[in-house]
Amino acid sequence: MPADLDTAKYVSFVTYKKDGTPVATPVWVVPFEGGYAFTTDPDAYKVKRLRNDARATLTVCDMRGKIAPNAIVYSGAALVLDEADTQRVDALIRKKYSIGYRMIGVMSVLKKIAGKGSTAGDAAIKVTVS
Repeated sequence: MPADLDTAKYVSFVTYKKDGTPVATPVWVVPFEGGYAFTTDPDAYKVKRLRNDARATLTVCDMRGKIAPNAIVYSGAALVLDEADTQRVDALIRKKYSIGYRMIGVMSVLKKIAGKGSTAGDAAIKVTVS
């Protein structure tokens, strides 16, 4: 497993629209069962795109998704994990990003109270890079 992904704080996760257009999203990531995983909203477009095309790439980036010129792009396949694995990924994310995780948790609860959707960690995606 690539050391730069193992230690990355953020990675650019790229999925593909039906017409082949790439869409990049910066995400927190943790090593998980021979790949890399992160949590997301189950209704997120990245989840919907994966149902049509499992291709994905991961590249180390900053929190805004900016990729360094020398960054390595890792290609692979992504899949949406089941509920039990989502909980395991959520625990790993919580451990790695403790302060940031708490801040996002508060915002997610406020969003849910306001009736504007679900919390961010209801689903998880795993990418196995080749």
